[in-house]
Amino acid sequence: MMKKPEVVKRVSDVAGITQGDANRAIKALVKVIQDAMKQGETISLSGLGSFRTKARKARQGRNPKTGEIIPVPPGRKISFKPTTTLRKLIQ
Repeated sequence: MMKKPEVVKRVSDVAGITQGDANRAIKALVKVIQDAMKQGETISLSGLGSFRTKARKARQGRNPKTGEIIPVPPGRKISFKPTTTLRKLIQ
């Protein structure tokens, strides 16, 4: 698993910028994506894919310990759809 420090280092190397600048850019990108997702917007990044939120209906769940049926309230979930290029790249 690649963690944030490794991502920062690789972005720094690829972009030819300092690690501090890369770190700030990554933090800004994450913040922009979080804010857009909170507003319900779709974020499309060419070469990577699209992030969007989907509505989730209320449903009945089950407590795994007791088997008791419990109501699960409606909510939103995050969906990611990779681009065709990314899908082909990882196959």
